[in-house]
Parts: sequence; C-alpha cells; structure tokens
Amino acid sequence: MNKIFKLKEWLTLEETARRLTTSFGEKVSVSDCLQFALDGHITISALFENGFYAIKTKQVIKTKRQLFGKGIRRETNDGAYINLLMGDEEYFFSNEELDTPYLDIERIPPVVNVSHGIYDLPSPMIGAEKLDVMHLFDIEQHRKPRELVGMEGAFLKFGEYTLNKMNSFNELKFERVNGRGAIFVDKKTGEEVDFHNYHSFFYPDDGLGNIEFIFRRVNVERFEQSTLSGAGERLTLNEGLLVIGSMLNALKSTHTTSKRWTQDALKAEILENDKRVSSRLLDEYFSSANKTFKSES
Repeated sequence: MNKIFKLKEWLTLEETARRLTTSFGEKVSVSDCLQFALDGHITISALFENGFYAIKTKQVIKTKRQLFGKGIRRETNDGAYINLLMGDEEYFFSNEELDTPYLDIERIPPVVNVSHGIYDLPSPMIGAEKLDVMHLFDIEQHRKPRELVGMEGAFLKFGEYTLNKMNSFNELKFERVNGRGAIFVDKKTGEEVDFHNYHSFFYPDDGLGNIEFIFRRVNVERFEQSTLSGAGERLTLNEGLLVIGSMLNALKSTHTTSKRWTQDALKAEILENDKRVSSRLLDEYFSSANKTFKSES
C-alpha cells in the first residue's frame, strides 16, 4: 500500500482510515478520521465536481459598539440604547456587551466563479463547512445528524486566501450582448449581475453542497509525522544511543547463532545483559521505531 500511497495525490475517507490503521498499528475508522479533522489535528479537503461562486474573506476582531455604529441612539454610564431594525423600538445593551470583542468576517468583492477541483477546509474550521463534516461524522457514528445552521456560510482555503462559498438568489445565465461582450444576467429579474455590489444577487451558501470529503496525501503525511514523532519525544538522544548500544551488546554476547530474534526475545536479552536499560524505555523506543518505520516505508 505504501508504494501506491506515494503515487496518490489524495485519498478517500476509507483509504485514509486504512492508511492510518497501518501507520498507528491500531484500528482507525472513518469516524476517527473525521473527528481528527474536527479537532484540528489534520486538514480535510472537499472534492468539487462542478465550479461554484465564492468571495475572498478576512477575519477581523470587532465589538458590538463598532457593529451597531449609527444605530446607537442614547448612551448612559451603564451602556447604550440601540435601534436595531430602523424603527422606533430601542434595545438596551450594557457596556460589557458592547465592548466584548468577537470574530467577524469581512467579505472582499468581487464574487468570482471558482473552477472545480480539490480545496482544503480551514483549520480550524470557522463556518458551515464544520457542520457538514459533523453531519457526516454523526452518520458514521450511526446517530441522528444534528440540526445546525451556519449563518456566515461555508469556507474554503484557496492558496493564502480564505473563500466564502456563495450561492445566487436566482439562476444566472450567460449572455452575449452586441458591442458589450458577454455578461451574466439574473434569469428571474433580467438584471445584469453586479459582482462587486453583489448583495442583491448572492448570499453565503449554507453548506458545501454536493461534494466528497477526502484527504490530500500531503496532509496525511504531515499528520503522521507530527503524531508519530510525538510518540518518541520523551526519548533523549543519549537514551536512544543507550538502547542501540545495548542491542549490539546483546547480539554480541548471545551464545545462540541460530536464534530467531523477535522483538520480545531481543528485549529479554537486553534486560538480562544491561541493567541500565528499563523495560519501559525499551517499550517506548521500540514503539516509536516501529511507527516511524511504517510511516516512512
């Protein structure tokens, strides 16, 4: 599987589970892979068969005092009265509510048409894309999927940018107009689509849509390296050299030349010949070595 793995640019969820089962030496399921992605340990990707509309975004820290801005009608020592719906009714917010920072999404026009292909999900996930992964996770766990909605829409990585997937209120059609070239038109209203002043034509999509979740090979490799290398972080260089020296000494000191050297047999021989090495140290060293060997082979 390792040779084939190196040739693949991406793996299905089932292939990823099988790969990690081999690397970790213990059973890894599809739901485990999805949970690793939800917890931010590994980057999951979406395979789009069709193109879609999207807009670049950036995350900014704001306060409700900044958000409401012109809606503030009266301020007091304890807070402010704010008109939210542009009517006569005012709502009171305390200073603590108004000045508590929160993460906001700023969209940077224009809306663009993005081609089909593979796109990574942000890590950590920030919008409805997380709900889509959670939905599939619930299904894999044989549970009723949770009913959740992400108002900001779904997000994807595109190089250094984060894209917000957009959907059109109505179907758009492509037209050629004499003397003006090609334009997009709202099929229902007949208006020409303004991709910069997009609010009348597009809204943040409530999910990723008809896609397949996959894992890029490079992201699987990074996950393996970070996780498997962590298994041996407690082993110092001197400890590693001590174990190797003990192994060489055990092999040199043994009186049996035809002995089949299993891991347990080698461990027993080392413990008998070198009292400086503990059973725990050997177990950690062998475990780390085996996992690294499987990961790199």
